[in-house]
Amino acid sequence: MSWLRNSPFQSSLGKLLPLSSPTKDFDPTACFDSFRKHWQQINDIIRDTLGGSVPMKNDDILAVFYNLDHMTTLLLLELSSHSKLTCLEYLLSENILDKLYSWSLQTGKFETAFRCELLKLYEVLLSCSNSQSFIHYNVCHSLLKLLNSCLDKCFSVDVEKRLVVLLSSLCVGFLNNSRLLDLFFDNKDSENPKFIVFSLLIPFVHREGTLGQQARDALLHCMKISKMNLNIAEFIAIHSDICPYLATGLSGLYSLLPRTLDIEAQDWHRLTPDDINDLPELAIFMNSLEFCNAAIEIAHPLVVSSLLEYIYQGFLVQVMGPALLQSALNELTTATAYFDMIMRSLTAPGLLYSFIKFILVEDLDGQCIIDIFIERINGNQKLCLVTLALMETLIGLNCEDVMLELVFKHLMSCNHIMASQRSKINYCDPHSKNAETFLQLIPNIQRSKQCEGSLYGDYHAYLMDARSKIEVCGLATSVWVYSYNGENPTYSGTKVSMENVSDHPSLPSADDVSSGYESFAKPGEIVSEYGSGGEFDSPSSESETSNDGRNANPALQNFPSSPCIGPFLQALFNKLENMLAQNLFINLHLTGLISRLAIYSQPLLTSFLLDHSLIFQPSVRSLFQILSSLKQSIESKTSECSPSQLSNIVLESEAILIDRENKLVNLRKYALQILSNSSSCADEKPWSGGNLLDRENRKKGFSLNLNNVFSRQNINNTNPNRSEQKVEDVKTNFRLPANVDGIHNTIMCAIILSEWLKELAAISQEHTVFRQSHEFEDT
Repeated sequence: MSWLRNSPFQSSLGKLLPLSSPTKDFDPTACFDSFRKHWQQINDIIRDTLGGSVPMKNDDILAVFYNLDHMTTLLLLELSSHSKLTCLEYLLSENILDKLYSWSLQTGKFETAFRCELLKLYEVLLSCSNSQSFIHYNVCHSLLKLLNSCLDKCFSVDVEKRLVVLLSSLCVGFLNNSRLLDLFFDNKDSENPKFIVFSLLIPFVHREGTLGQQARDALLHCMKISKMNLNIAEFIAIHSDICPYLATGLSGLYSLLPRTLDIEAQDWHRLTPDDINDLPELAIFMNSLEFCNAAIEIAHPLVVSSLLEYIYQGFLVQVMGPALLQSALNELTTATAYFDMIMRSLTAPGLLYSFIKFILVEDLDGQCIIDIFIERINGNQKLCLVTLALMETLIGLNCEDVMLELVFKHLMSCNHIMASQRSKINYCDPHSKNAETFLQLIPNIQRSKQCEGSLYGDYHAYLMDARSKIEVCGLATSVWVYSYNGENPTYSGTKVSMENVSDHPSLPSADDVSSGYESFAKPGEIVSEYGSGGEFDSPSSESETSNDGRNANPALQNFPSSPCIGPFLQALFNKLENMLAQNLFINLHLTGLISRLAIYSQPLLTSFLLDHSLIFQPSVRSLFQILSSLKQSIESKTSECSPSQLSNIVLESEAILIDRENKLVNLRKYALQILSNSSSCADEKPWSGGNLLDRENRKKGFSLNLNNVFSRQNINNTNPNRSEQKVEDVKTNFRLPANVDGIHNTIMCAIILSEWLKELAAISQEHTVFRQSHEFEDT
């Protein structure tokens, strides 16, 4: 919403105003006499050339321009002097504005240039805030004729700039003066209302540079007005073409993005604000997306509903869907990175809701998009990395609908644990036995002391980081409908409309009485474990299950009868089991993603990931079992090395990871400095990457800290001379040494695993503190 506060057209208007107040020797009488003489000279030329009786000459046009420029200057002086407005009164009494407009239609090839001068004159009339004389029928009537003549016309850049500045000034006036709005909004014909100011701004909404920014600012003013004025809202939503224009514009701008990105960095996994600045096409697309986001945040629900529908059908289904189903691997990787970038930039609940609905519900080739993403976790390195980054973004939304689809609907039946264990799901672990177990799983290798003072050995830092994240996540999920604690949730049966979701204070879950997930079901369906058919239900005690562990409650045929943790958790666990054979960067993202899941305080998930005492079904491997197996494999492989050889490899591996951490710290410091400096500028770009950069600079745990050095090389169209070259100096491409062999990789995994286990232990401890503090508050 910074656009509404820092509109650059203010500075443009300022250039027309005197640098200081008129001097004491300002003579109103002399000003008026000069103003009248200049008009008389113009009027003589108009009288002589009107009707074509005398051929129009270049000198006539130049003379009119000269005199009109002086009239504009004199009028501005008078308006700024707080003296009697004799020049303005003369302008109105002589009907000068109408005469100038009528004559401009006969100026032939000079019509465009003359139109520019007229626009400047009206800009002056509107620029002086102490003058209410602009709200005069003659002035507005003449301006309306001029503006109507501009509709569906192509102009030079100079005329476009003048036009947009004037329209922007009018929109600011509309916010402050409803009478002015009434003069420019014509709804006498209810079937065909007219709002020429808004209509003229629409073609500029996708323009780049200052011109596009000014147009978007002005349109946002109108969007804001629509929330208070139903007539304006109906015009925008029903009678204007802004909603389809925005959706088709997004589609067109997306089609211009590079289909592949030439990136050599081994650890590249997502696009950053720097990438947006380096790719002009990407910056233009993000500007338009940010405008849609801002409009949805402030517009009337009628406008929001229409815009969301066009974006969903016109952009998401028609463009984004096919892009995410491409067969070429590099193009698919790029499209996934684009989608992740889009998701990270959205803040409007209604727009986020549409994107989440798209990935959870939309059917592409017989599969939901979220299921397609899950399958791609097993893709090649680059596709796996960008997919894990996208899943991290989705998990980080704290959205009940996302977590229900990915995790909870598969755990709600409690079929993954033995029936006798279901009463332990809500166990609090007051003595931190789980944390102790995690620490016992640290591989037994001799670590160096050189990492002290780094994030590595600082368990207190892990505790503070975990506490902060759990509190934030707990607050965000406090509005969830279901507690996911193993007890029977009651199906609300409430359907959620696209209108009320845009006003909800948090994205997550549609409205106050529904998780929102029900609204994703197709008409006539009731959501079940698979998204249709039946009620949400799960056993709350052993009495609800038969002796063989199967659900005795018939309402639970909706859940799988065989033990199941769902494809997402299974995919993560499969990757984790293969940790020793995987690339370092995949392991960093994988462990970071699991840690983020562990931050959620819902008992079904915390017990699944963090409770070592739970007994799972024989076919379901717990996280502790996988970690124990990894510990044994690492110790078995390292036992083949001599102590001196092992010590050297540990030193080398730690040096690589510490160097990577230091680069990240330096990059973050510089990025924050750049962000701080840019936010203080009055002429800040409309989309400076603020949303993305803010998210990227949040403090993260060990795994995410290490994997978020945004190193990349050879991004298309990179400008080597850009002012942020210092960032490139910091972001040296990180590569693993070419001679890394099996034992080196094993040691690297051992170090990562050791630190990750400390992080998990800290998360486990802080969950106990968080839960006990809330139980104390409740009592």
